[in-house]
Amino acid sequence: MIEHLRHSEIDKGLWDRLHTSCADRIWYMQSWVLDRCCPEWECLIDKDQGAIMPLLWRRRFGIDYLFQPYAVQQQGVFAKVPSDALSRSFFEAVPKRFRFWDIHLNAMISAAGLVEGTVEENTNQTLLLSGTVEELRAGYSQGHRRNLRKAGVAAPDIVTDLRADEFVTLFRRTTAARFGGIPDGGLELLSALLEEASRQGQCTMFAMREEGVPIAAVCFMEWEGRSILLKSANDERGQERHAMFHLLDHHIASKAGSDLLLDFAGSNTPSVARFNGGFGAHSSVYLHLTRNRLPLPLRWIKR
Repeated sequence: MIEHLRHSEIDKGLWDRLHTSCADRIWYMQSWVLDRCCPEWECLIDKDQGAIMPLLWRRRFGIDYLFQPYAVQQQGVFAKVPSDALSRSFFEAVPKRFRFWDIHLNAMISAAGLVEGTVEENTNQTLLLSGTVEELRAGYSQGHRRNLRKAGVAAPDIVTDLRADEFVTLFRRTTAARFGGIPDGGLELLSALLEEASRQGQCTMFAMREEGVPIAAVCFMEWEGRSILLKSANDERGQERHAMFHLLDHHIASKAGSDLLLDFAGSNTPSVARFNGGFGAHSSVYLHLTRNRLPLPLRWIKR
């Protein structure tokens, strides 16, 4: 039976145990991550089937709605044995007070498991790091191998002493400024996720520095056999030195033969998808579901 639990009713230990037993478990859905993304998150749980669904919500103009927090790629229904019928039963059990949904679903949820709404496809890229360094590098594109060779005989120095605040400062003046789209509080949330993940041993950051100042950096969230490229940042000096190629290559080389799944956290931007694919990553699809059951005057505004 599917139960709806308010935040105060959630047993976080039970949530994490159920989540860890799910076939489609992913870093984003740990209770501590959800606490920082949405402090009053609610959930649906079916203990018998070992299935869960977070309800990440906000209130605006007196209306509660489901949303996608910044830096969280996927949510939805997670289960020991995922199925379209189970997903649909969870979506149908979402409390009626959530009259607008704008959520990205995990990759095991297909269109057949959805309720009525607008569905769009998002692209993700992943690479299984089961081969040797030589085998994995042989899968790089010719362009990627050429960019790596431009450093010359000596590879650039890559450090692991980057702090969360240094990463966010670099990210703020590079990626965030370049692409925009950062919601209010997004960078503060990113900082909180990096700091707590570092404390829990789930975050790895690599950087290149010039005169002690970071010019390029990447942060990976590692949990349950998956390493997620959460965010990256690269200034003009980093671009000149082809830093992103070297930072990703360094991570791939350090994890070669581990059977770790490198998750590039995807992109629908063709240039980013090509960059990820140049390391040998394979594309997959996850769905973006929008459901609008607002009163008619507000429904048109939200469209």
